[in-house]
Amino acid sequence: MLSAEDEGVRGAITRAIAARGFAPSNDDLAAALGMSLLQFEESLERLQATKSLLLHPNSHKVWVAHPFALSPGSCWVKTQTRGYWANCLYCALGIAAALERDAVIHTRLGGESEAVEFEIRNGEVVRGAEHVFHLSTPVARWWDNVIYACASFQPFRSESDVNDWCDRHAMPFGHVMTIPELAAFARDWYGEYVNKPWHKRTAEEIRIVFERHGLVSPFWRIG
Repeated sequence: MLSAEDEGVRGAITRAIAARGFAPSNDDLAAALGMSLLQFEESLERLQATKSLLLHPNSHKVWVAHPFALSPGSCWVKTQTRGYWANCLYCALGIAAALERDAVIHTRLGGESEAVEFEIRNGEVVRGAEHVFHLSTPVARWWDNVIYACASFQPFRSESDVNDWCDRHAMPFGHVMTIPELAAFARDWYGEYVNKPWHKRTAEEIRIVFERHGLVSPFWRIG
């Protein structure tokens, strides 16, 4: 169970990454929050236990604070002032939404050889909107290995390309969204992560967000 202090820690980490492009040291973040290092790192442990962020194994160093990745991911999100890593296009669109900035997202189709760019302007996808996005791993399994789950989420030219990709790589077919649908979902989920206090959604709040976007198939059951 997260306390208001834990949620404040998560929010502070998110805003620090947004401002700098990386996470400050735990010592610096703890000091900024008026906490001891022990208190801060115990909060990190609770945040990880509740699937609110990911730490490096056997460490208190933040690895992923969605939508931000703190090591190279499949996407690079370039704004006018700085760049950010994201582990999938969903998170990359979430970064643009959370920052409320125009951005160009650099990635590859199917995680293979062909580079593709998605441009976000005034909150809308103005380049790359004709593509689709495939999520291979169902929601209930995302946090079994969230790095793998994000890696299994990839953009494609068409749904037929998704089927070919699944056959080539023995990957399960999951759920396909248009890029505008994905962008709207990312805005809804991540749009307030920087400019408002961070809040851990309840299962009911998650279900409501999913339903707003028509995500009601068994693929989207959270467990």
